[in-house]
Formats: sequence, structure tokens, C-alpha cells
Amino acid sequence: MKILLWNYSDKCVNFCKDAYMQKTAIERNMREFSLPETAVKNLDDNTMRYFIKASMGFLHNVLRLYNDNRVLVRKNNGIQKILKYHESSYLIIKAKAMLILAYCIDDEENEKIMTGAGVIVFIMQLLTSALDSPTHTSKNYSFSALETVMGLNKLASNDDNKLKIVGAGILPSLHKMLGNDFSTNEKSVALQCLWRLSFHKENKEPIRKVKGLLDRVNRLKDDPGSDQTIVRPCDGIVFNLEEKPRNKETTGKAQSAGHIMISYQWDVQDTILELRTQLEENGHKVWLDVDRMEGSILSAMAEAVENASVVVVAMTERYKNSDPCRTESEYAYKLSKPIVPLLLEPKYKPNGWLGALLGMQLYVDISHEDWMEKKFPNVLQKINAKIGSKPPIVNESATVVDAPVIGSAPNRAASRQASAPTSKLLCRKWDKEDVAKWAKNSGIDGLASHLSSFDGPALEGLHKMLKRSPDFYYACVKAELKLNLLQMLQFTNALEDL
Repeated sequence: MKILLWNYSDKCVNFCKDAYMQKTAIERNMREFSLPETAVKNLDDNTMRYFIKASMGFLHNVLRLYNDNRVLVRKNNGIQKILKYHESSYLIIKAKAMLILAYCIDDEENEKIMTGAGVIVFIMQLLTSALDSPTHTSKNYSFSALETVMGLNKLASNDDNKLKIVGAGILPSLHKMLGNDFSTNEKSVALQCLWRLSFHKENKEPIRKVKGLLDRVNRLKDDPGSDQTIVRPCDGIVFNLEEKPRNKETTGKAQSAGHIMISYQWDVQDTILELRTQLEENGHKVWLDVDRMEGSILSAMAEAVENASVVVVAMTERYKNSDPCRTESEYAYKLSKPIVPLLLEPKYKPNGWLGALLGMQLYVDISHEDWMEKKFPNVLQKINAKIGSKPPIVNESATVVDAPVIGSAPNRAASRQASAPTSKLLCRKWDKEDVAKWAKNSGIDGLASHLSSFDGPALEGLHKMLKRSPDFYYACVKAELKLNLLQMLQFTNALEDL
């Protein structure tokens, strides 16, 4: 059973989500780490060592593919249960323990566990070993380069770790992973890590100094064959490393609009859409990116910040850990835009870069169901106070977008109006050509032939089927679209993001 869980969780995102919903498998694994038989001293026994390796392999997979599982791992002193295996003399056990912790620890625990650079240096050894292998998987540690960089990227959520990771010598390895010998997924993960590292001001110059690195980033960004998992982080890296201020001449026309920009992470989108409606009903113009920066749209985001009278920051832990969200809010801060912070996750306390950016500002808690009745007046009062004047009259003739919001940055910026519909509404109006564009921008253009007969309503029907009857959905997709397992996972992930 252990081996089955370990192997199946390695590729199946929905299985990892189900593990979170069901809880039993993860909680049983965590309880086993408290048993006397699983103590570090007993790992000399081959059977026990393999048992622990399989348990940790399962945990690493469910955390890597669905990080909400960290809540279950952390319960009942879970961090300490895993941390004890750091003392193991068996490198594979030590490696698994460190990568599990990378997905679970918070900033406070990071300061206690990541003392010095020892842990990060060890994980860098895993990466070096993987990159030395023709398969990009370490023979000694059984970790792939992709898995290892994903773990380092999680550690890099902490700003102190960003500096340690670059200091440990990761930049040449990330540069290597952008070469032709590496898959799109490997390139994408390396670029995401590089984007995150580039937020630290002391990392910017070392990144610029790696010979050929930024040239390669720009080539990938401008390559017509690059999908959005490549283009988006490339844009982010270039944006973070820009030394000269943006040319704002093109934004003069929109400057008079004085809209409210809402910066949020997609998991709270329903609440944000309700907030937008209320603000519009009170006479405000609202700029809202309902597609959360999919594709190359950083210039559209920058224009939205530049032309905002106020920026509303919707705080959650996922927001704090999102590179696109950090790009938005730090750019607003850089331009001295008034910021109104809202709390959308119960009991969350802003920390790290988000806590530092907001300083001592008071926020409004709208994380509860009755926020509309009890808290919206406070939100409106704060926004009006920041603007310092009455809200502008909303142009009721504003254009409503009737095509997928998946185009290039300039087109999206021009068409994105205060009352832009959600992607679910847009999906209903798509034709076959729009579905093909969606597939390309979702990174699944390789499945275009399988989707050639699909229009928007058909895609929406599949989306509903996935939500209401997953078993029937998977059976239909397998039988009708003739997708293999990997294709099915890629298509389902894209469909869930609609």
C-alpha cells in the first residue's frame, strides 16, 4: 500500500487534492513517525528504512503537487517529527526530510531551522548531483532536478533564504536548466525560481553578472514557441531587474481615470468579484485582472498600477507567496500609490515582505461571510479617504469583453474595463478558434487536435462535469478524447483554472 501511495501521488494532482479532503492517509503517515520503531536509530534495518522512505516520498509528492496539505503535515508537532530525520546518516532520508520541510515551515520556523547555510547547501548538492546525470535525476538521492528546484523555490519564499540560495551557487545551475537539453517543465521551474530570487535587492547584480543568463531569458521570452509557463516568469525576471523607470507616456490618456486596482490571489476571487460589484455600485471604477496574470501581461499590470488612485491589497498567505502578487504590490509601493490592505484569510498575520511593505497600516478584516453587511462601509470609507475626493462616475458604456482574455499585454490592457466579466462567463461565448487560443496560452497546445471540435459551451460543460461528477468526467475524457495520463492531468489542470 505504501508503494502504491508513493507512486500514484507522484503524478496525479487530483489524487493529492483528494488526500487533503480525505485527510486519513496523510494523518496516518504522520502518526507513524511517532512510533518507537520509526526512530532514527532504527533506520539501519533495511525494511524500516524503506518504510520511512516510502512514507516520506508520499508526503513530498502530496506537498509538491498540492501545498494545502502542509496544514495536515504541520498538525500535532509535525515539523519536529520530520525534522528528527535530518540527523540520519542515510542521505536519501535526510534529503526527503529537508524537502518536506521546505514545503511546510513558516518564516518563524525558518529562522530556527535554517540557521547558517547548511540545509540549503545540502539541497544544492542534490541539484548538482541531478544535473550531472543524463536523466537529470540523482543516482545517489533519487531526486530529479525539477523536484529539487521546486523545493528550493519554496524555501526562497523567505527573503533571507533568497540570499542564502544565491550565495550557495544556484545561478549557474538555473542557467544550465534553461538549455536545449531540458524540458519545458524544467525550464519553467528554473525560471520561476530565478524570478523569486530576483526580488531580493542584493541578488539583482549577481543575476545580471552571470554571463549569458539574461540573454537566454530574453530569447525564451521572445520565442514564439514559448508557452505561458515560460513567458510569464521571463517577464517577471526582466521587470524586477529593470534599472530605468518605465516610460509612462503611453499611460497619459488613462491617467485621468483614477481607478481602484485590486491586487489579489485567485483563491479569493469570488469575494473580490463581490467587492468589485459593491465598489462599482458606489460610483468607483475598478481595474481587476480576473485571470491572474496568465500570459505576458506585466506591462498591463504596470499600467494598471500607474493609473490607479488607490491599490487594494487582498492579504492571504497565498498572496504573500505569489510572485505576481508581490510584483504588483511592490510596484505600487515603489510608485508611492496609496494602499488599502484587506484581510481575506481568517487569523492570517502578514509577515515577511508583505508585513514589511504594509508596515503599521491598519487593515479591514473581510474574511467572514457577513463582511458585506458589517465591513464594507469600513472598506469604502478607507478607500474614499485615500482618494481624498468623491468617487468618479463610472462610464456605463464601457466595453464588455466578449472574447477570451488571453491576448498580448497591450490588447488586454486596452480591453480590460471595470466591468469585465469573469472567465467563466467569457467561456460560454467562445468559438472553436477561441478555445484553440485558450489551449495555446494554457500551455496545452499540444492537445489542439483532441480539442478541435470544442467550442466554449462544450468546454463549460466539461468544466461542470469535472466539478459535479469527477469519475464520469475522467471516464469520458479518456474514452472520447483519447488522452494518456499525462495529457489528462495537463488538460484537467487547465480546465480547473477556467
